[in-house]
Order: sequence, then C-alpha cells, then structure tokens
Amino acid sequence: MSWIRIYIQLAGASLRSQMQHKFNFLLSSFLVLLVFGLEFVTVSTVIYKFGGIKGWSVYETGYMFAVMMFTRAFYRMLAGEVNGFEKYLVQGMLDQLLLRPMPVLLVLCTRNFRPMAGELVLGATLAGICLNHLMASGQVTLWAVPFTLAAIVSGTLITLSIGLTVATVGFWTHRIDDLQRITDNAATTASQYPLSIYPQWMRIVLLTVIPMGFTSYIPSLYIIRGELGMWIIPATMTLAVVLLLGALRFWKHGIAHYQSTGT
Repeated sequence: MSWIRIYIQLAGASLRSQMQHKFNFLLSSFLVLLVFGLEFVTVSTVIYKFGGIKGWSVYETGYMFAVMMFTRAFYRMLAGEVNGFEKYLVQGMLDQLLLRPMPVLLVLCTRNFRPMAGELVLGATLAGICLNHLMASGQVTLWAVPFTLAAIVSGTLITLSIGLTVATVGFWTHRIDDLQRITDNAATTASQYPLSIYPQWMRIVLLTVIPMGFTSYIPSLYIIRGELGMWIIPATMTLAVVLLLGALRFWKHGIAHYQSTGT
C-alpha cells in the first residue's frame, strides 16, 4: 500500500507539472481523438458498404476498436515511459533512477504521467454506441458491460507485460525502438480488428509470440458473439496475470545485469 501511495503522489506531481500548459494538453487530446476517430470512420465506412468483414458487423468491429482504445490509453497512463525506455539506456538516464531509494520501475512509470483523454473519450463513445446497438438487437445483454471491464483490465495487463518484456530486452541490446514499433504500435493496430481477417501466420503470431490477440479479439468472441464460452474471460485474466508476473521477474533479471553507460 505504501508503494501505491507513492505512485499516486509521484504521478500526481507529474500531472500537475504538465497541466501548467493546459492548451497543449487540450490540443494534443483533440488531435488524438481526431486521428483515431477518422481512422475508424474510414474503416467502418468500408465495412458498412460491404455489409461486414469476415462475418463481423461494423458495430462488432467498433466494439473491438473501443476496447483497444481503452487498453492503449490505460497502458500509456500506467507506464508510458516504458514504451520510450531506449533513451534511458542510451543516454544514461537510468543511472539517475538507480540512485533513488525506491524501485526503478515505480519511478519510471510515474514520469510524464498523462491522462490519455483523447483515447478514453473515443473509447467510451464507441463502446456506448456499439453496445447500445447490440443490446437493442438482442445480441448481448447487460452482462456485456462487466465482461467488457474485465477484458479492458486483462488487455491492459497483457499490453503492459509485452511492453515491459521488450524494455527489458534493451538491457542487452540497448536499441529497442524498432522492436517496440512492432510489438506495440503494429500489434496494437492489428488487434483493433478481428484476427480472422489476417493470414494464418499473422494470427498465430498475435496469439503466441506477441499475444495481443487476447486483449480484445478473444474476449470479444464470447462477449459479443457468444462463442468459446464464459470460461474465456477468467482464462484471459489468468493469462494476463501470469504474463505480468513473468515480465516483472524478467525485469528484475535485466536490472541485475544492467551496465552503466558511464555518462
């Protein structure tokens, strides 16, 4: 509990410093909302014109897109600097964090804390519209709401686990930006849509090597389509916890083998 309080205090201090520039925050949030919103409008227009994609309607696809928006937002809020960890290794900035009397990961996760307002607003809007339509058509019930919250939590933990694992690889390779573009940006974008639209090799990668398919696609099969069975929800949450514990253990191993740049 003491570490949680410290996290809240450090994150709050970081947020207050950033909110000194309110216009910058509002502008960046609006641009994120605009870019992702236009992306979904473009894709959904094509899906609507063709009457669906691989059996998925525009509302089902919109639901998946919304879940990924929440997952992306919470991951960037909780551990945004993990995604930019290369600079800490290359520029020697990690040495400064090692001098502090608290876990390095805790300090890292509270740096440049940002409320991802654009993604959260877009996610909430899309989820509300899509779930409301699916409930009105009788495809889902109110149980979809708590199941969706569970999917968002597990999806955030899975994304965090993947990001932390890639960051830890940097203790040996130092350069990880290109790898992060594949495991975070590319995999997240691909997971916004049903995996059934991709070739088999890509589906296998997104379910095994980079298990982003479990963030939205697998839970959505049960939540909005009634496939697989309710067991998939606790199974996905269990997988998320296992991946996170493994990533944290790998992180401790990487920290123990870190060699300073000497800068």
